[in-house]
Amino acid sequence: MLKTQFSSLSFLSNWRTILVYFFINPIIDMTLLVLIDTQYTVQFNWYVALASIAIDATHLSMTTMSESLINDALLGIDYEMIAKRPFSPRYWLNKVLVAFITGLILAATNLFLALAFGAPVIVVWRVIMVLPLLSLFGLTLGFTSWSISWEMNDPYFLNNVIGGMMSLAAGILVVISAYPDWLEKIALLFPFYGPINLIKFGHANLLHSFVVVTIWLAVGIVAYVIQIKRVLQTRQHKYN
Repeated sequence: MLKTQFSSLSFLSNWRTILVYFFINPIIDMTLLVLIDTQYTVQFNWYVALASIAIDATHLSMTTMSESLINDALLGIDYEMIAKRPFSPRYWLNKVLVAFITGLILAATNLFLALAFGAPVIVVWRVIMVLPLLSLFGLTLGFTSWSISWEMNDPYFLNNVIGGMMSLAAGILVVISAYPDWLEKIALLFPFYGPINLIKFGHANLLHSFVVVTIWLAVGIVAYVIQIKRVLQTRQHKYN
């Protein structure tokens, strides 16, 4: 079952896409953030580079969860699943494991490269500590974004919106308390701030992150339950 789930993911279809998703994109994101930070701090800060890797892993977990569920919708598997066992432990556990593992693999490979180039072990260890948490946050957001966008013309809509603002919401470059009030309020709607602060400073209050991700999960479950009836009635997605 897990092998089937992995084989259905577009970014694992060949070595070129694997290289792009697991190495090239993370390196580009990391380089851009590091260059911006260096311009203002006039020094290279490893915590920016390593926090970027952590957020990229989170993003991939989110995207994996969304894409896996959207693939099932395109194949009509979702109709059968929600008609028989909409809360099947086996079905959802497989989705969670695949999304969780892909995020961990991206982080592990890029952290190894960072260590090879001299990244501080203490900061790498902080990333390792919060990585499982961030991957869980990512797949939770992936599930919720899919649930809400399930019957939209673009099922990736919310996933793309969240992915586009993830680094900003995490406060990788600047602590979000230094943001304008309106931007700080938006950033606090996401659960990334605490774990990223732990990576950068070695301490953080994670309670806010747990509360926020719990709310996201609750919203996702409610959206899922509401949309089940509609999907069973129409038996056709707008993007099919």
